[in-house]
Amino acid sequence: MSVQDQPAILSHREASPHEVAGLGLALSLAGLYFMLGSIGVLPMPDVDGPSFLIFAAGIAFLFAGLLCFIRARTGMTDNQTTRPEASPGWIKLSYQTFGIGVLGAFATIGTWVAIGSGPHAFAVSSPLAMQTTGDLVGRTVFGLGAVIIWIGVIALTVSTVRKLLDRG
Repeated sequence: MSVQDQPAILSHREASPHEVAGLGLALSLAGLYFMLGSIGVLPMPDVDGPSFLIFAAGIAFLFAGLLCFIRARTGMTDNQTTRPEASPGWIKLSYQTFGIGVLGAFATIGTWVAIGSGPHAFAVSSPLAMQTTGDLVGRTVFGLGAVIIWIGVIALTVSTVRKLLDRG
């Protein structure tokens, strides 16, 4: 195969605000579906876990979608991680709050997997074969992940409250 026959590497381009808003709409609709399905308003496939986990997943999708809308509204690019300073106060507060909500939903799901009642089946894959691991190993891994995410939730919440109090 010659160099001319190889596919060209796609150049990186920034997502337009309309594309980010479209992603936000898709995520928000998925989140609303999970939330409404978990409380019985919309049909959902049978699941093994409690309905509040489906609701928490819905919250994560909904808040992630709303974060995309905020990014599109403020004109943030893919590389930016903070809002522009000229953004209105409600945008800054909602951006932080939705971020806390997404992390909180993930932490809730991880915590339930770690300490929830009933047996859980965990599997570890390797290149050679699928190996089943014990309940204790799986719960420990999810527990450690949940602790790390809860630390992030607490840190982001404290940071947000400090920023609010510094303005006042």
